[in-house]
Amino acid sequence: MDAFDVDGPTVAMARANVAAAGLEDRVQVHRVDAADPGAGGSYELVCAFECIHDLPDPVAVLASMASLVGDRGTVIVMDEAVADSFSPEAGPIDQVMYGFSLMFCLPDSLSHDHSVGTGTVMRPDTLRSYARQAGFSSVEVLPIENDFFRFYRLHRR
Repeated sequence: MDAFDVDGPTVAMARANVAAAGLEDRVQVHRVDAADPGAGGSYELVCAFECIHDLPDPVAVLASMASLVGDRGTVIVMDEAVADSFSPEAGPIDQVMYGFSLMFCLPDSLSHDHSVGTGTVMRPDTLRSYARQAGFSSVEVLPIENDFFRFYRLHRR
């Protein structure tokens, strides 16, 4: 199994956790930009957990994920379970996510040149648009019940 992250301290912590669990022979953690299509080999499953909304160029990362799984693999994205559309009567989850977005995710994303500035409140239609631009044909919301996260499967054909 391979894990990719661009943040040095996160990679160091992940490597320490892998070592503490005695999994160095099965798990390698790489410091690399996930948008780099040369980031890895060929995989049956590629996942992005709670990060697509933070990325300055989510389309490039999704395109890289598509290339890593080819036509037969599976891409899973987990991101915040906000409402499908904006409403002035936003529920408590949306309110919390807007707070996170304004204080952390959006400023972090915008600190990079040419950022799309998605932020924590990434609606399903936004992910569908990014996925289409990255070469996916459809996005399926998986029937996994969770108060904070929504799980998506991205389809190539």
